[in-house]
Parts: sequence; C-alpha cells; structure tokens
Amino acid sequence: MPYINLKLVGSLTKDQKEEIAKQFSETLQKVANKDPEHLYLVIDEVPGENWAKGDKLFG
Repeated sequence: MPYINLKLVGSLTKDQKEEIAKQFSETLQKVANKDPEHLYLVIDEVPGENWAKGDKLFG
C-alpha cells in the first residue's frame, strides 16, 4: 500500500490536487505495478511563514 505525503509552501486548487493525485497514481501503476485503489496521498499545504530555507522564511 503506497503512502505519499506531499508538503508544499502555499496552496493548490482542488483541480491541481486532483491532477497531482492522478499523476502519482498513474506513475505508481506504470513503474511499480501498484493498484491506484491502494494509494494514499496526503497533501500538506504549509503557510510560507511556517517554512524556511536556511534562515529565510518563505512568507
């Protein structure tokens, strides 16, 4: 059972999230022969003020 946790700064639209889920599912099916019905994908949208690269916050 594949589990993917995608973290990103900012937010996505519902359409973008659906396309990401579709692409991850298709890739796992093609490359790893995993049934998309068993894929779990969690998208964590993190405000820029809560994420930094080095000493610089993204927001």
